[in-house]
Amino acid sequence: MEISRIRILLVEDDPDDVWITRNLLSDRWDGPYELIHVELLSAAIELCREQEFDVILLDLGLPDSQGLETFFAVSAEATEKPIVVLSGLKDESAAIKAVQAGAQDYLVKGQMDDHLLVRSIRYAIERSRRDTAERALRDTSEEFRMAGEIQQRLYPIEAPRVEGFDIAGTLHPAKATAGDYFDYIPMSGDRLGVVVGDVSSHGMGPALLMSETRACLRTLSLSFDDVGEILTRANRVLAADTGDFHFVTLAMMRLDLTTRAMTYASAGQRGYLFRADGTVITLDSTALPLGVREDTVVPAGPGFQLGQGDLVTFFTDGVVEAESPGRVRFGYPRAIELIRSERHEPAEKIVEAMHAELKTFCRNMPQRDDVTMVVIKVEGESKG
Repeated sequence: MEISRIRILLVEDDPDDVWITRNLLSDRWDGPYELIHVELLSAAIELCREQEFDVILLDLGLPDSQGLETFFAVSAEATEKPIVVLSGLKDESAAIKAVQAGAQDYLVKGQMDDHLLVRSIRYAIERSRRDTAERALRDTSEEFRMAGEIQQRLYPIEAPRVEGFDIAGTLHPAKATAGDYFDYIPMSGDRLGVVVGDVSSHGMGPALLMSETRACLRTLSLSFDDVGEILTRANRVLAADTGDFHFVTLAMMRLDLTTRAMTYASAGQRGYLFRADGTVITLDSTALPLGVREDTVVPAGPGFQLGQGDLVTFFTDGVVEAESPGRVRFGYPRAIELIRSERHEPAEKIVEAMHAELKTFCRNMPQRDDVTMVVIKVEGESKG
């Protein structure tokens, strides 16, 4: 039986260390392998885009990159490929941080022998393959696939087409099933309910709770007009079902399509009103998240009269808590500035721009949390 060749990318600018690594591998490796060597980070990134490697041996101190940023740059390009960091004694703390950020292992140059090097490479490859297989099994199993398909049917197929308004929403799940939720709920008296929510944690349990929350809100909206009362009654149901396991941060906005009047209630979910004159009003939470305490009352927040050019948005914490490879959060100020800069674009373009900006900010690293956003733009004058 033919043994598959192991392709190793060595990113190292010191000729002596390259010679040592080649000889250590030759002395110990018991199967066919191919060692490709580059000296620059830029060359490594280019190769990762063009070729496949089984493992990457990465020196953190290169002529065109130093320290932890070297690892982040390679990791962002070679997603899911095992990386073993090579460091000197003075860079060992950075190497440890690289392992904490996702590297499979690190080796201190001058202290490794052939046994240690080969064992580290084999360990990195096997662990990476196992992790990849486990993720594939978890996310593509029949149960999760079916659950994901069913859940997708609960989200709006398209935004409501309403005269004088431009509305768009999006949900990008991090896993096969999502704990985030958004909805458009028709209400009596030519009014529209807009909901954005986020169930704590991830997996099947939060997805089921999201489904229960949706059903509860849609049922209550048939009988009640006050968004505060709707969320208060929904909280009683959810608190009885969730116990101490999960909670739901959620905001519900009621929009009068005739008068352009807006009111909202929020259980731990923040929103923003961008006025046409450039003023930004924060729509703060009015109560604890749903499901925390059964006796929680969710009051409605202040009402607002919307005018032409105004914009209202709600988005879940998957936006603001998204992290760059350097563990810097996207944050509220960056999100607000992006919306401000894109506010004259159609609502759908704004939600697309936010998702694109998040991918760029995170350097296409795997998404850690669901990302949900709804934008409502006022295009026409009030009919009332």
